[in-house]
Amino acid sequence: MNCQLCQKELDAYREGRLSDDMRTQVEAHLKLCAECAESFRIELLADSVISKEKAIGPDNYLTSRIMARIENPEEAGYRTISPIIRILKPALIMTSMAAAIFVGVLIGNIYYPSVRDMSRPVELALIDDIAIESVDILSNQ
Repeated sequence: MNCQLCQKELDAYREGRLSDDMRTQVEAHLKLCAECAESFRIELLADSVISKEKAIGPDNYLTSRIMARIENPEEAGYRTISPIIRILKPALIMTSMAAAIFVGVLIGNIYYPSVRDMSRPVELALIDDIAIESVDILSNQ
């Protein structure tokens, strides 16, 4: 038996689903091949860790503590928020957002023309010649 076939059959061997002939071949290969034996050992170790994790159950004390805090938040140390603050908090947030947008628009509209912007090259001035000509003249041709 080669290592590839042994690796393929290790799961079935571990679960006991192999025929007697194949089982003896896998056992013989595991005795001879150190790499396959190590791989099989790691698989057994992983199975034992998984089975131990499955065996751990929920902690009933933790569940009762959490449920008590849900039912009585004042006793758990949580403070309640007054209804006025519940209303004012979103209103304050919306007002500050509106003010920020307003200030942003004001800052964006500030324009300081410089002396260099007054003089444009002739080529750029002629690009916008559609404002000079009438649309009616162009539509008749």
